[in-house]
Amino acid sequence: MNEDDGKEKKEEPMNTKLLMIAIVSMLAIGFIAVLFVAIPSIFQSGEGSWKEGAVEDIVIILTIFMFVFGFYQNTKMH
Repeated sequence: MNEDDGKEKKEEPMNTKLLMIAIVSMLAIGFIAVLFVAIPSIFQSGEGSWKEGAVEDIVIILTIFMFVFGFYQNTKMH
């Protein structure tokens, strides 16, 4: 019989460098996605009514706020 029979193998913890790369890449993708929404709406000068522009601006501001708040909460977890 082998010594490893019947024993559970412990998984090694995730590499810290790999974890940081994954977190930073997800944050970067989220930030770029927000920019794809925010930048075109900023340069839409005068298209549509002011009500449509206000709704779009509120959505953009809420999205940016949620991104910043989520980043703040993740840094505060420890």
